[in-house]
Amino acid sequence: MLQFLKGRKFRSFLLVICALLFGAVMAMVSQNASTPVTNAVSIVLRPLQKLSDSVSDRISVAVDYFRSSASYKSENERLKQKIAEYENQLVEYNDIAEKLAAYETMLGVKEENPDFELCSADIIGTDSDDLFTALIIDKGSNNGISAKDPVVYGNYLVGVVKKVHPTYSVVETFLNPGVNISAIESKTREVSYVTTTAEYLKSGLCIMESLDRTTAIAPGGLVITSGIGGLYPKGLIIGSVKEIGESKFELSSFAVIEPGIALNELESVFVITAFEGQGVEEIID
Repeated sequence: MLQFLKGRKFRSFLLVICALLFGAVMAMVSQNASTPVTNAVSIVLRPLQKLSDSVSDRISVAVDYFRSSASYKSENERLKQKIAEYENQLVEYNDIAEKLAAYETMLGVKEENPDFELCSADIIGTDSDDLFTALIIDKGSNNGISAKDPVVYGNYLVGVVKKVHPTYSVVETFLNPGVNISAIESKTREVSYVTTTAEYLKSGLCIMESLDRTTAIAPGGLVITSGIGGLYPKGLIIGSVKEIGESKFELSSFAVIEPGIALNELESVFVITAFEGQGVEEIID
């Protein structure tokens, strides 16, 4: 018997039996996915399945994130470009609005002074030799501008043309200590001249000097150009009286003048290239 079990025929028989059993198992698996074998396999593989699902979900989230990130970056760049375009448009709009306001103001001045010949100009810088009291404008002799032409913004005096080049000019403002402007206080009609000193220049102020000790000029009074000397038209506003002081070295008083405009905020001006009485000295009794 033992010899039979060890024989070749018995081993062949076992191989046949195993083959039949394998076929039966495969048949059952193909017909029913919930067999004990498939259940056992499912239990063994379930942690791996969960890990696979988790990895898959994370990969999916990562892919969505990178896709969203790229989309957000693209949208962000597009919005930045739009903002830059709007900012440029806003700058252009503000520039146009400022110019329109200046032209409207000068239109009124022109109506009151039909003899004025005007040339508009933009301020493009300051003179390196005189940073605080000289401006550079983008118009010159090619535009009919000459030295000693007065420069204004509306009814307000800005200064006078000092140097002229074909395409630009240098303007000395009324805050330049070297500029003397014949002026009159509109209420008292007292006449003198307006200039400044290094001390008052620091505060952006100028002074009306050589007034009588008993001057009637008071704070709040309006100081305008007198027209004497023919350099500036009569009636341009220089500023208002801030206070009255007494000279330490002369028997006279002076008025501290607060300018009517902020020179450092100007972007454009007008040059009066011709006006009635230009170069002709006017005498006031």
